[in-house]
Amino acid sequence: MNNQLELLIQNQKLDTQLNRQKDEQRRLPQIIDSAIHKLEETRRSLTIRMSEVDQVNKERKEKEMALQAIEDGISKMRMRTTDLKTNKEYQALLKEIETANTEKGRVEEELLSVMEKLDQIKASIPLQNKAVSEEEQSFHLLKEQTDARSVQLVEQILAVEQTSHQLTQTIEAKLLTEYRHLAATRKGLAVMPLSGNSCSGCHFSLPPQLVSEVKIGEKIMRCSYCHRVLYSPPQE
Repeated sequence: MNNQLELLIQNQKLDTQLNRQKDEQRRLPQIIDSAIHKLEETRRSLTIRMSEVDQVNKERKEKEMALQAIEDGISKMRMRTTDLKTNKEYQALLKEIETANTEKGRVEEELLSVMEKLDQIKASIPLQNKAVSEEEQSFHLLKEQTDARSVQLVEQILAVEQTSHQLTQTIEAKLLTEYRHLAATRKGLAVMPLSGNSCSGCHFSLPPQLVSEVKIGEKIMRCSYCHRVLYSPPQE
């Protein structure tokens, strides 16, 4: 195979590896941001639960005060029975006590409902605390892993860039310029193997003479359609 063609193939492999590593490097901060958002959401859920406890406790106290006020009122009304002089007054007072007892029953039901709600919220808090703890542990582990991977990627990228720089010094300047232009316009794939009698990059069916020249591999040959540099893949 033509020496310059071999160098182009090697360089494209390095470029592909470099692009993959840089893509991963760019994704690492996004992974951390996503984990931070998830952790904040879990913490926010716990904060909401805690505030719900305060709110329901406040509601419970209000119901208890209302119930106490009604019971005090009923007690006072019952104490008035000895002061009544007529049956009409007595019946009116009984009606007031009955109304107050009805109101008392309603408030007691509401208080019971509030207490049940409070118990449910309190029961969920340990689970929410556990979820926050687990999410924090997961985040710290992920942060350690991504930090280590970030350092590793910096070293790997530097090594590949150095190798690529050394290799490109041996590629003819005009050919290297052409390669870089093709790589920029062909999604990083400037050199493609034959696929039967077609270019594997654009799938264009090539003339038999061109296919023959590519298989011989003595010269730099290009696809008639997409202009990529072609080579014959090794036979298995």
